[in-house]
Amino acid sequence: MRVTANMSADNSLYNIQQGRARLDKLQESISSEQNVNRPSDDPVSSRVLLELGDKLKSIDQHSSNINKATSWLKFTSTAVQGMSDILSLAKKVAGTINTGSSDPSIRQSVNDQLVDLKKQLVEMANTQFGDQYIFAGADNVTAPFNNTNNVYDGDSTQMSIEIARNASHGLNITGDRLLKGTGASPSYGSIDILQTFDDLIAAVGDSVTPSNPTVISSSLVNLQDGVKQLNIATSDILSRLTRLDNMDKLNENNKNILLSIASGIQEVDLAKMGVEQNKQQIAFEASLSSTARLSKLSLLDFL
Repeated sequence: MRVTANMSADNSLYNIQQGRARLDKLQESISSEQNVNRPSDDPVSSRVLLELGDKLKSIDQHSSNINKATSWLKFTSTAVQGMSDILSLAKKVAGTINTGSSDPSIRQSVNDQLVDLKKQLVEMANTQFGDQYIFAGADNVTAPFNNTNNVYDGDSTQMSIEIARNASHGLNITGDRLLKGTGASPSYGSIDILQTFDDLIAAVGDSVTPSNPTVISSSLVNLQDGVKQLNIATSDILSRLTRLDNMDKLNENNKNILLSIASGIQEVDLAKMGVEQNKQQIAFEASLSSTARLSKLSLLDFL
């Protein structure tokens, strides 16, 4: 086979281009500190990195959901604790005349205090997280309670939020379960706390109406059961917060593992790359030098 000058030139040019490409790739990896800068660099590793990226985005979204749910439930816990404190204070106030009172001014004073406490309870039941009423279920743009009656204007929807793949978590507690003693899954009790408040206020009497000791006594018992109802709800909230905390830690652990795998694929050994770059630089320069010398040869050199 006859090797022409053009063939030699083409081969020389091809080798120079290949050497330049290897050198450029090394310089790019050193500059970016990544082994894979485009899919063509390593198709298999690129696919793995894309899958890892999707999983990391999913974990980040779940972490965001967990943070939102945690904030919502902590806000809920504070409100429920406030309601429990109001009921305890109402028990204490009404307990001062649990056998009735013949003094109109005392009855009126206790009545006024209980009316104010119920107003505070309703305000606490209408607590908002951002612009959403936390005890209104899915219908959370309208206040679930008002001071004119004991009707619950929300719904019983138990909202949930995804905290891991194929795993959701309860986000809210509805006002009907909490204060009206209705609803199920979960059920916290059967006491209508708002109606119990009204019964107690009526039983205490006022400056004109005498006390009803029997109803006061039964209302105080129901109020105590109402406190237990709120405490059960608080336990449910704490249980949910514990699960969220555990899932957050699990997600963080999974994220660290995935980042470690991605780092193992992408991480560049700069010292090794530096040595390799130096070798490729020397080889490339040698290729240029030898090609330049060969291109000067002609038939006259052998005559």
